[in-house]
Amino acid sequence: MGTNYYALVAGLPDILPDDKKVSFTSIELRNNLQEELKQSDYHLVELLYMPFDHVNFLNLFFKTEKEWDVRGNFTRERMEKFIDRKHYEIADIEEVPAYFADFLECIHGEECVEDYFEAERKLNEMYYTYLASSPNAFLQSMARYQQNIGNLMTALNGRKFDINIDEKLIGNDEVTAALKKSRTRDFGLANEIDGVEQLVQIFESENLMERELKIDRHKWQFLDEITFFNYFSVEKVLAFIQKLFMVERWLQLDPEKGREMFNKLLEDLQTQFQFPEEFTLGYGKK
Repeated sequence: MGTNYYALVAGLPDILPDDKKVSFTSIELRNNLQEELKQSDYHLVELLYMPFDHVNFLNLFFKTEKEWDVRGNFTRERMEKFIDRKHYEIADIEEVPAYFADFLECIHGEECVEDYFEAERKLNEMYYTYLASSPNAFLQSMARYQQNIGNLMTALNGRKFDINIDEKLIGNDEVTAALKKSRTRDFGLANEIDGVEQLVQIFESENLMERELKIDRHKWQFLDEITFFNYFSVEKVLAFIQKLFMVERWLQLDPEKGREMFNKLLEDLQTQFQFPEEFTLGYGKK
């Protein structure tokens, strides 16, 4: 049985959604969780933040000069040691997730990946494989979900624009095989991907912003479903983090939609828990 974090989960709604910017960020949440969670559970949290490290590494390695994302686990100073092969060989990588250490070895090896997008695809594939092998059921389910959704959208784009996507798909399983070969509307994946018809309909939306929002709402519902019977466990915390990432993304893309998602996040939590009086569920402090 995992640890139950009653006070922590009950305190998650301490988020203020009404201001133009969020006063409770995913960075602050991670800092708090480091104090509250068992080390083994906090390691699961770090894995959810690793995609920001992926982007930071790739931007440094391929010299894109894009802004550093401070949500990553590794500082810029430490990440820079992974860029140059000489520094990488003497860098301390004991605390680096095994898949990321393998990727560093690969990208600095003789068969170095020279294209940003191919490196990104390979890194994502290694990440999802690593999560799928985790003993934590939430991470397993989330990895399969995100890999399947990403592959499905890639295949639908390929079909729409008549582009061969075989080398762009992640993984090698029944889903990827069907996406490569099937010509049916849903690629014959009704049994492998829940709600695949709904996802196909979402893709057909001409409004790209609305399409992205619907995909995130689909993911939000998925997170609710896989944590339905998790009340005060670390899985509830992990789902909350994933939702907060979505909210932060929409606060950048569309502040109004972002605030709507924040309200939804609070409403969900209000429905599930009875909060102590000291937790404020109102709007931003002035």
